[in-house]
Amino acid sequence: MMPPRKTAISRVEAFSDGMMAVAAALLVVSLEAPRTYDELINVLYGFVPFGLSFAALIYMWYVHTVLFRRYPLNDGISIIVNGVLMFTILFYVYPLKFLATSFASLFTNRAGGSVTSWEQLQSLFIIYALGWIVVFLLVALLYRRASATRDSLGLTPLDAYDAITWSRHYLGFVAAGVLSILVALTGIGLRFGLPGMVYATIGIFSWLNFKSREKEREELAATVAAHPQLADTKEIPRIVVAVEDAL
Repeated sequence: MMPPRKTAISRVEAFSDGMMAVAAALLVVSLEAPRTYDELINVLYGFVPFGLSFAALIYMWYVHTVLFRRYPLNDGISIIVNGVLMFTILFYVYPLKFLATSFASLFTNRAGGSVTSWEQLQSLFIIYALGWIVVFLLVALLYRRASATRDSLGLTPLDAYDAITWSRHYLGFVAAGVLSILVALTGIGLRFGLPGMVYATIGIFSWLNFKSREKEREELAATVAAHPQLADTKEIPRIVVAVEDAL
């Protein structure tokens, strides 16, 4: 579910939306206008890989939008990390399209984007996993940055705690990518696409992460409820000083 927007759209978010639009445009540009009936049929067969690529791009846009709705980052480090993220997404548009086309060719007799050897398929899985790892590692870093800059963002202790939880959540995506590379390197299950199937472990990593942090979050929420002044992280240092003076 998309969280409600707490602030106006920042220039960083607007720039990122523009880069996502460029990535989508690159997918469209890669589709050549048909001039004959046979070319039209080929374009129609290309609808599936285009749809898969577009769905992956939409998901990345959704992840990015949710992040900046929760935490409107605008400091220098966040801008640099976000810039690298946009660069990676733009760079991987064509490898993503090639992978989707290769996947679709497994179920049709149409050529295009298909691999010709097991070594190429192995490399394709590794290339895709590397892009996956970089994208979600950067997302995890942005969530971590939100927690580190909680005072300037005006976050509550729960907001800052949740930022770490979401950072660990996307590190689970990274772990799945690393696992995919390891499986691809062994060559096990290439015929059945096992390196791609291991991404299902994301669900396990996600469940373990949220489950392990659920009790501690409830305790933190109870503490904040009992001491409302803790809801403002800027007040915490003052409260600590006051307690130390009292002692």
